[in-house]
Amino acid sequence: MTASTPRSSFADDAGHGGLQLVVRAGPASFVVDEPVELGGLDLGPTPHELVQAALASCTAQTLRLYANRKGWAIGPLSVEVVLVRQPEATPSDHFVRTISLPADLPQEQRDRLLEIADRCPIHRMLVGAVSIETEVG
Repeated sequence: MTASTPRSSFADDAGHGGLQLVVRAGPASFVVDEPVELGGLDLGPTPHELVQAALASCTAQTLRLYANRKGWAIGPLSVEVVLVRQPEATPSDHFVRTISLPADLPQEQRDRLLEIADRCPIHRMLVGAVSIETEVG
């Protein structure tokens, strides 16, 4: 994947005291919320689920781009990411990523795709050093 022009994402809080936010990311708008047991209404994914979805989708796109570039007809693939929270451990957050590839894919291609999965930009962001600059607008 190559660098592109940065696009902003926005989270708008209506100011009513609830946890529901309208998020705009690229051309899409959707609700982000928390489960009822955490004070939300469970109307949309949580911020943690969005990070999981970012890792899963980026991994799948990276694998597809690599396979296409190599001319490999790999068929359908899927990526599931689960976040395991372990407050007593370091690090406290642990992602479990399961990549499902067709069973008839040659082992050499399977092995190479698993290596390439770690090169997805979101994976690299999550395991690397990230800086966040906060400004008041």
